[in-house]
Amino acid sequence: MPLSLHFDASYRYTSADGIDIPIELRVGNQRVALIARLDTGAAHCIFDRRYGEELGLDVEAGRPQRFRTMAGSFMAYEHEVTLHTLGIEFSAAVFFARDAAFTKNFVGRSGWLDRLRIGIVDYDRLLFLSAYDS
Repeated sequence: MPLSLHFDASYRYTSADGIDIPIELRVGNQRVALIARLDTGAAHCIFDRRYGEELGLDVEAGRPQRFRTMAGSFMAYEHEVTLHTLGIEFSAAVFFARDAAFTKNFVGRSGWLDRLRIGIVDYDRLLFLSAYDS
């Protein structure tokens, strides 16, 4: 019997280097829109410090965690936000980098992938999403 999947949203990404996705982070009435890279190998969602500050967060008041990569290590601080992507919204614990020179934004397994069902057709550069529990 063939398997069928249904998704609530689709998105055509344009970068050949990776999958960049429009994201909105919210804390209370504060909102910030950004583009984040989908990183299925990343354990967490990590964002540029300035976005935490734009949301009114005291970035370094969050739970600290050191991240280690092949390029080195860095500190980031955990905060609870509402994450909105392609019409799907959920609460997630995410990290904001301590160093203002860290300008990358990416969504990973905890806080993004674990909240969604996803399909990727890379040949067509299409991403399909649904809330995990929909």
